[in-house]
Amino acid sequence: MALNPVRLRLLEAFDRLGTIRAVGRELDLSPSTVSQQLSVLESETGAALLERRGRTLVLTPTGALLVERARALLAQMDAIEVELAEVESEPSGRLRIAGFTSVIAPVLIPAARALAIAHPRLDVELIELEPHESTTAVQRGTCDVVVTVDQEDGFLLDPTVHSISLTTDPLLLIAPLDHRVAGLDAVTFSDLVGEHWAFDAPGTYLGELIPLLCRRAGFEPHIVGRFTSYEVVIDHVAAGLSVGVLPALAIGSRSDVVSRPLAGMSERKIIATARKGSLGRSAVAAALAAVQQATDEAIAR
Repeated sequence: MALNPVRLRLLEAFDRLGTIRAVGRELDLSPSTVSQQLSVLESETGAALLERRGRTLVLTPTGALLVERARALLAQMDAIEVELAEVESEPSGRLRIAGFTSVIAPVLIPAARALAIAHPRLDVELIELEPHESTTAVQRGTCDVVVTVDQEDGFLLDPTVHSISLTTDPLLLIAPLDHRVAGLDAVTFSDLVGEHWAFDAPGTYLGELIPLLCRRAGFEPHIVGRFTSYEVVIDHVAAGLSVGVLPALAIGSRSDVVSRPLAGMSERKIIATARKGSLGRSAVAAALAAVQQATDEAIAR
């Protein structure tokens, strides 16, 4: 039996994504090509790997077993490719580091600057990525290092994923300096009925979470601003036009707003992740170290 790693990657992608069409979109292949290659894989193994249940195509027990074994094999192949690509120990080549909005300025930009100084042969690209997009980016390898939020969805149990804990980041209410909450040690959502709100963009983590928590507190938020930039949210609040909720890392040392803990908001666990198969690459190791150092310095500030 001769198994083709390209076809094994297709089967692994099907297990993650659930449909032939989704696999084709991820790997830039037509659905018919994906189906054809999976049929060839069945011929190579001499076993049925997929079966229909109603209108849904699912893995057979044999297919599920092959996926489990294939993940370990593919991770090992990635590691071998890394070793062959990096004969020298000096980090070099293109490196893609991604993170969500509030870590770009305080963490990723300083990390990229440090990498540029220490390793001039390294070409670092920074990418803004929402936490819910991180899983795919790491598993597909479209980004080398991803700073994200532990959403406790089982992602970190993936045997192909390596993670390190960076810090926790509380979500805080921000308000104008002369706002009534400035005299309070902590605030509840019930204290904020009737306020004007500035939110993150629709579809983003905070852009969906905070309106939901307002509704759970019994009121519909009066939205007067939707912004993709956290700096603009802070500017809007500082101008006396709204209140908002942002991560402490995003607020930083801004002194033109007041920030207060908000009851019911838990601290986010910030993590850095990479594929285990890429850890032998010196550039990835350097990036993880730089991100950790930049995070420690951001907290110290």
